[in-house]
Amino acid sequence: MESQKAFFSAAPYLEIAGAKTAETIARPVALKTHLPFRVIPWSDEAKYVYVARNPKDCCVSYYHHLKGLPSYGFPGDFNQFFELFISGNIIAGDYFDHVMEWYKHRNDPNVLFMTYEEMKENPEAAILKMASFIDEEKYGKPLREDPGKLKNVLVYSSFKYMEKVFNKYIDGNNHISEEDWNDIDFPDDEKKVLVRLRSTPTNFVRKGIVGDWKNHFNQQQSKRLDEKLAERMEGTELLSLWKKYM
Repeated sequence: MESQKAFFSAAPYLEIAGAKTAETIARPVALKTHLPFRVIPWSDEAKYVYVARNPKDCCVSYYHHLKGLPSYGFPGDFNQFFELFISGNIIAGDYFDHVMEWYKHRNDPNVLFMTYEEMKENPEAAILKMASFIDEEKYGKPLREDPGKLKNVLVYSSFKYMEKVFNKYIDGNNHISEEDWNDIDFPDDEKKVLVRLRSTPTNFVRKGIVGDWKNHFNQQQSKRLDEKLAERMEGTELLSLWKKYM
């Protein structure tokens, strides 16, 4: 992309851009969000790709995310954040409520429920699955028939490439003055966040691995979250899907 504006407006973050963005933005568009199902702007004509991550890695990732963002600036340590996470007192609400709300809609024709772990284990299969879900004729079939196109998608969606590109545009953002940001047609809250990023070292794309929780959890924390998972997700396939990762 040629500019920071193009980069940040290509796939707006709904919580920053505002709900009206979903109504007024030009189609087709991809919107990012952490919102739970019960408050998501819903349309039968939209396609929803929900990515669930095992709760231990999610807890660690979310901790670093909130710790590094200037708009949040979580002041505590991981042990303090763990207690907030397991009790459900975090932004976007209780993790288990969040996952289960979307899980109940996994068979809806316009919902694709995936796991972060399956995307990491087999990126090619995950990409083809999403492409077919969004539009088989427009995206799925062309990727299956053209190895070159599929390879490009794999490269440009890889952790290594996203880390490089995102850091580039965050760095580019540092060279845009506050006055220039005010002239850009972004929601005020989004501009405030981007302006704050100019003076705050932020590592949005951190590790992107499965199992980093082992570097943060103690034995008691691991056991408590295992018990919580078994209690809240009893009778679902998620227990077996995540067994080897926890």
